[in-house]
Amino acid sequence: MNRFSISPTSIERWKMGFACGLMVAGALVLAAGCSSTPEPEDDEETVVETPDPSDAPEPDVEEEPDPIDDGPQAPAESVDIEADDDIDDVEIDSGDIDGDDEEGEQVASHVDARIESALSAADDGDINGAIDDLRDLVDEPEGGFVAAYNLGVIYDRQGASGEALQYYITALQRQPDFTPALVNVIRLYLRAGSFSDADEVARQFIELRPDNLDHQAAHLEVWLAQGRYEDAVQGARDILRKDVAHVEAMLRMATAKYRLRRYELAEAILERALQLSPERAEIFYLLGQVAWAQDNEDGARANFRQAIELQPRFPEARNNYATMLHDSGNYDRAIGHLKESLADAPHDADVHVNLGNSKKALGDYEEAEEYYRQALDIDDSHGQAHFNLGILYLEAEVPGYDTIERYEEAIRSFQAYRDAVGQQQASESPVASYINQATAAIEDEEDRQEALRRAQMDREEADDDDEDDDEEPESED
Repeated sequence: MNRFSISPTSIERWKMGFACGLMVAGALVLAAGCSSTPEPEDDEETVVETPDPSDAPEPDVEEEPDPIDDGPQAPAESVDIEADDDIDDVEIDSGDIDGDDEEGEQVASHVDARIESALSAADDGDINGAIDDLRDLVDEPEGGFVAAYNLGVIYDRQGASGEALQYYITALQRQPDFTPALVNVIRLYLRAGSFSDADEVARQFIELRPDNLDHQAAHLEVWLAQGRYEDAVQGARDILRKDVAHVEAMLRMATAKYRLRRYELAEAILERALQLSPERAEIFYLLGQVAWAQDNEDGARANFRQAIELQPRFPEARNNYATMLHDSGNYDRAIGHLKESLADAPHDADVHVNLGNSKKALGDYEEAEEYYRQALDIDDSHGQAHFNLGILYLEAEVPGYDTIERYEEAIRSFQAYRDAVGQQQASESPVASYINQATAAIEDEEDRQEALRRAQMDREEADDDDEDDDEEPESED
């Protein structure tokens, strides 16, 4: 466990605003409706096990949970941030960190107050002002690492990955025990597909702080992203043998069990974690995932809703809750939650796709198209965005296109989907049938237009004949 104690206020406000919701990650699910955080792959066999006592340990004395702030309530406005998004350009050098400095940097009360003031400015929409204020605090000897961390989160939420990584590393170099920064560094690399870099940085700081169990639990996220679920379970079990009440290890173990479709075990572990940390939004989020996977929609909705109540800035929980609202026909409410999610995750292509789906359901085809296009601006290989865009063009009268142009766009979108997901996966979807349908519709429209053209020509010829008949020849005297 961490060896330092600081005021949680200025850390947790932004920490919970970004990091906590990224705990569960995986591949997308093809659907014409909203997309959610995915269930495990279909080819894995469902296994029901009797919970192992070592999987959900019962300590003799329950610990009090750490206080958690709900974070800023007002969505951050868009900002003009010029930053290098290439995380490969950021060098991580822990060689200058004194590994013998067990305590690391502490936080002075006056620094904490100034950081809190900067975050309040961010709450009010003054993101650039918050950035300036936090930059002024980074070099403070007693708490500059917290300012650096919060700068990292702000840049991270704006999609400026290079700047975010630099500030997270700065926070870790100043306070090597500060696991929230390590978690976000790992997640940045995982989102970029750099598994080896994520693994390396985790091992680097674990070596610096071998007794920090939070660091070790953070490392398990790499194995989860790699699909090494049994290794993650074993790693979590090793941590729990050292600290039977280590909630972070429980969360990673529960995630692995969920991915393995061992839902009863996952639920038992999460229920135990909930006893230890009843205010942790992530626990309710994962309980919602487990309930949803077992077709317990009421339970899933209740848990997602509770996660949002505990942590309003939880984009994944809002996205999944919105998915359920969409599926039940509550499109307006779904859109409301999706827009809230988008405020905290503006570069999440899935949320844009889901907004497109709900707008399409309401008949707002032009806005639906715009959201799908925005998803593709973020990720031009987003298969679901291509697929749902193709469905939109195939089924709806999208403004700005004549009939043939619209069907041609549908074909292009379906072909782009096939390129994005690969031929094998595309063959398992109805995409080929949709392309044929759009092609046939184009031919029908061309035939219809040709028939109209011929009919018009026939009418014009008939009118000419009538005019000729009406002209009587002059009689000769």
